[in-house]
Formats: sequence, C-alpha cells, structure tokens
Amino acid sequence: MRSVLQQGRIGFAVMLMLWLCATVQVSAQDGPRYFAMPTRYYQVGPNPNALAAADLTDNGLLDIITVDRGELYDPREERPANDEVSLLLAELPLDYTRRHPSLKTGFGPYALAVANVDSLKWPDIIVANFHAVRQRDISVFLNLKDEGVFRPLHFETPDDLLDYKRHYDGEGTPMYTMPGLTDIVVRDITGNGLRDLVATGWSSDVLVFMPGHRDKIFDAPRFMPAPGGPRALALADLNDNGVLDLVVAMYATAEVVVFKGDGQGEFTETDRFATRGALPTTIHVNDINKNGYPDILVSHAHTDDSIVIFYGDGPLSFPVSQEIMLGKDRHVLEHEIRDTAVADLNNNGRLDIVAACHASRSVVVLFNESDDSTLPQQFRREVYSFSESRPRAVYVADFDNDERPDIAVAFWETNTVGIMRNVR
Repeated sequence: MRSVLQQGRIGFAVMLMLWLCATVQVSAQDGPRYFAMPTRYYQVGPNPNALAAADLTDNGLLDIITVDRGELYDPREERPANDEVSLLLAELPLDYTRRHPSLKTGFGPYALAVANVDSLKWPDIIVANFHAVRQRDISVFLNLKDEGVFRPLHFETPDDLLDYKRHYDGEGTPMYTMPGLTDIVVRDITGNGLRDLVATGWSSDVLVFMPGHRDKIFDAPRFMPAPGGPRALALADLNDNGVLDLVVAMYATAEVVVFKGDGQGEFTETDRFATRGALPTTIHVNDINKNGYPDILVSHAHTDDSIVIFYGDGPLSFPVSQEIMLGKDRHVLEHEIRDTAVADLNNNGRLDIVAACHASRSVVVLFNESDDSTLPQQFRREVYSFSESRPRAVYVADFDNDERPDIAVAFWETNTVGIMRNVR
C-alpha cells in the first residue's frame, strides 16, 4: 500500500501521467549502427523460445543455451510439443559447436534460468516446461564438468491442487496442461545460501515457489494465487529493505501485479495496474531513468506493439509511465514483441532496450540518450531486419571478450542462433 506521503503526490503524478500517456516518438537511426548483422548462424532445435549464456565449460568463453519448445499441440497426443535444450559450446570466441545429444526436458520447454544450484562451482541449467504431461514441470541439469555430462533431475507440481483457468477446445477439453509454466527465476530469496525458484503458472493462475534444498536441489512446490494469467516475472528489492519482491505481467488481464516479499518465500500482493497494452509478454525491473528507484518495463505482443516503462518514485510506488510505440498503427500487428533485454549497450551509463520482434522479422534497439532523470526519457531507434527468419528471443552479453556487449538472437523458422556483434 502506498504511504501517506506517496498518496500526497498522487495529484502531481496524475497530471504527469496525462502528459506522458501520449505516444512517445522515438528518433530513427542516423549514422553508423552499433551492431553488425550475424555472419554465422548456429543450428538449434525447433522453435527456440528462450536463450541464455554462461561459461559452462570453464574455458573463459560464453556458451549458449536455448530451450526448443517446438509447436504446442493437443496434450493428449503422444508428442504434444518438442522436448529438448540445445547447447552451443564455444571453442573460440564466436565459434560454436552444438553438443549432441541435446538435453531432454518435459514437453514444451518454455523458459530457462542459469544458476549454480548444487555444491559444485559450475553453472547449472533450470528449465520451466509448459506441457508437463510426463510430470516434468521443472527440469534441472546439473553441470558435472569434470565428468563432461549434465545430470538431469525432474520435478513435478501436484495437479490435484490446481484448477485449470484457460482455453478449451470444441469438445470442452483443456487445450493446455496445468500449471502451464511460462517463466522462471532462480535466486536466493530466503537468504540461506541456497537457490530458490519462482515460476509463473499461466494455465492455473498461480505462482510456483520451490525452496532450495541442500540435497534435493529444490523442495516440494507451494502455490500462490495470481489471477490474471501470469506470464512473466522479475525479482527485485523494490523498497530497499534487503528483501526480494516480485513483479508479474498478467497476460490475460493485461496488468502488472506487485508482490511484497517477506524474505521467507511468501509474497503479498500490494498493487495491480494496467499495462497500457494487450498481451504483456515480458517484464524487467531496472532503474531506467537513474533516479535511485527501480522501474518496471513491460512489453506487449499484441497490436499495441509497445514497450511501457512504469517509473518508480519511492518504495513499491510506480505512479508515472511512459509508452514507447514501435509500430505506426495501434490497431495493426506490425512487430509482435516476443522478448526484451535491458542493458547499457554503449557504455554511456544509461540503460538501453532490445526487442525481438517476431512479426516484423526484426530486432529493435532503443538507445537511451537522456541527459538526466527527466521524464519522458529520450530514446533513439535502430532496426535490424532479417528476411529469412523470425527473432523470438534475445540475450545481451560479451560473446567475443572485447568488453563490449553483444546481442544473441534466437530465430524461429530457421531454428538458429546468431550473434549481433557490437562494432562501435
């Protein structure tokens, strides 16, 4: 709940909101571009839905991980989706070899996290599966580098404790399984040195919390109600008390929901507000305007073609927003933003935005060229177009060890990954 002081600022915030609600025009590219188009593409499995990077082999180079969900079919079919994770292992900078065989997950792997969840020092891979008909809701691959293998573990969520909330076919049969995991974050939430897990259960309107366990990796899951179709989440300390809080993008109701954490794995809803678009698909928490308070960034996959930043002005308070339109017509699907990343791409101390746009076959980069924390923030746009494939996921990291951030892109149709090198 907002404090009395925060409530006293509502009048000013409303006026500022009205000013910022207008579409913010982003200046177009002018001059040399920051990123080069990929020179090589690396094959992965069908329909890579998310990607991440980590040094899995301890050779000082970043490897690439993708979750390859394939198409989502009727869960009654023998294979309702694909079920693999692809690993691209770096032997030299920007030179990858695909590891065979791929890692086997549950059906419809949808999201992934990379974190050290065991007692060894190497990063492990954690995957959230959407079509868990084999009772493999969460797949964990422990990185046993000295043995050259990944040891799989699979965790299930008890469906008898869940309700199905989403779509049915013509026969009244659920089109998807429960809980329908779509996003995952792995962090030490309880402060005991173990990695805990939070995932969004889109099909059942729940958040799944699995506390870290020293021997079992994750303990039994517990569910938290989250009505609205939770699609994406982010953990951050929103009130500067040393405890992680949670923000969730609700896909069905087009809302951001803010949950206050207690440091023990319990989260209490404190605020809920419209995202200003339809089908919010990604969410991040970063201090975009550098005023000392975390902001919430949401992107939409519907005709709005928009990214909206909700600016923080105090603990758990986000009264002012700025909308960035990528398309020209709010009623026409031009871009379909399917993934976003936030990072300082040009080392100017300001956070920039990268968007993977499925429908327009492009990656859009928004450079924050603001001078200070004044709102609205000023962004300049660069658009990178791909004629043969559809960008579906992006990840920002220094892939060639030149101390400049690059952009890895996962593509549908060609089922590949390419690296956009930072050349400035």
